[in-house]
Amino acid sequence: MKRNALGAALMAVLLPCAGAFACEDFGLSKVSVFDNPDPLVTTQAGREPGENEALGAYFDESPPLIPHLVADYLPITIKDNQCLDCHDAPDRIGKKLGRDEEPPMPASHYTDLRNAPHKVTGKPIGARFVCTQCHAGQQETEVLVESTYRQ
Repeated sequence: MKRNALGAALMAVLLPCAGAFACEDFGLSKVSVFDNPDPLVTTQAGREPGENEALGAYFDESPPLIPHLVADYLPITIKDNQCLDCHDAPDRIGKKLGRDEEPPMPASHYTDLRNAPHKVTGKPIGARFVCTQCHAGQQETEVLVESTYRQ
């Protein structure tokens, strides 16, 4: 009985595809739903640290994009994190930066949010050592959809 009901429901969904409607016309896409388009090829913004314009975070508490190449700094491990060479500067948090100063990691990266959420330490918390878990590199690509969103 359940099989018959399931079969009838499936036929009700698929039947229009065999008739006057073409299945490829469903949805908002300008191409057929049966097409398998290749993804756009993008490249990371190809500049060294300090040479690219840094884009800000898109909304409060979101991780900013990495404005430089990171391939030379990978893999990031707890024993070898070259990001810390430039960005581990808790004394600069909240201060106006000079033109050639790298932005420091925020206070949240020095705070154990699980065990001591109100205590900012002087060293990065181990749970935040893989920077590329949250921070992505800026990409050089065409805009797919225009956005009117403003920070």
